[in-house]
Amino acid sequence: ARPPPHVLNSGSTNHRFVARPRPRPCRCLGRAFPFTGSGSRSPLLLLAAASSSSRGVRNSSPQQHVQRRSQKHNVGHLHDNNKVNGKIEEAGVRVNKAFRQTHSRREADALVASGRVHVNGTKPEPGTRLQPGDVVTLDGKRVAWERLEPTSKKRQTKETAASSKAASTPADVRQSMKKFVYIAYHKPKGVTCTTDQKDATNLLAALQRAGVEKKSKNQRLFPVGRLDKLSTGLLVVTSDGRVPNAVLAPDAKYQKQYVVKPHERVTDEHLRELRSGVIITTTAQRKGAKPLTAKTVPCQVDRRGNDLCFTLEEGRNRQIRRMLEALGYRTLALHRPSFAGLKLHGRTAAPGGWALLEGDELDVVAKWLK
Repeated sequence: ARPPPHVLNSGSTNHRFVARPRPRPCRCLGRAFPFTGSGSRSPLLLLAAASSSSRGVRNSSPQQHVQRRSQKHNVGHLHDNNKVNGKIEEAGVRVNKAFRQTHSRREADALVASGRVHVNGTKPEPGTRLQPGDVVTLDGKRVAWERLEPTSKKRQTKETAASSKAASTPADVRQSMKKFVYIAYHKPKGVTCTTDQKDATNLLAALQRAGVEKKSKNQRLFPVGRLDKLSTGLLVVTSDGRVPNAVLAPDAKYQKQYVVKPHERVTDEHLRELRSGVIITTTAQRKGAKPLTAKTVPCQVDRRGNDLCFTLEEGRNRQIRRMLEALGYRTLALHRPSFAGLKLHGRTAAPGGWALLEGDELDVVAKWLK
């Protein structure tokens, strides 16, 4: 039997290998045919060799073959290191996210396309990504976009995560809070928790009538969470975009207390059902959200005469009203006296009252952010 060319050229004296050469695959049929005859190749192997030559495939030693495979493997790992969930990671955030608190994504894209937005003095493309320190303006007015994007989507190494954790001391958090405004507002009945100026009952108009504008440092305010139009109680209003993400995240589990007046006394059996959970259908307050039909998370429900006091960690849209409605009760009044460690008192005791958070109340906010 004739050995392969790379054995003859290498000067090997391994007669065992020469006598029994490894079959070479045929690229045409996908099968291996050994060399046959004395000093000649089979017609099929000649055809495969001709096909390989026409495609530029050259013979190589086993060592070269292993080396090429190793290089290919290493290149693949380099590409994987730049991928997150199968996608190449990109730094920064898209320019349209600078307006996510005031405009929808399509509206923000339209602003960029119309030329009203500038980044560092130049008109950006729709896909431009913002980096920390970039100056974004809309119609010449600066947009404080960085405080609306407090968390980076970049992957962190263990060292980076450890250093950021070490830097999040209470003193550092309190220092970062100095440039923002935190307000406790007793929302009266008839005020809608929206910043949409087209709604005459919007929250910002109510705050302006209450005189909050004088203490807001000309910063844009927005509510943390919601109370429906007919409900009253404590509503935290702030200019710090980190707070809603910290308090309202599903895993945060901060307690909110509600005092509810049903149209008639709730039976003991229904009280047990409210505590263990009731199946309701709710829709999140965002565009494109689909209705969710599921049982509510078990919660604490106590009697206060004919009224009920709910303590919830969950926060679905109009949750308490829908829970009572599912059992055949109408809600005549709903009031929230406390929210995630803060309570109504003093100047906020009366509907429409408000006060800047200070002292221990700011410590509560710092715990949210930490």
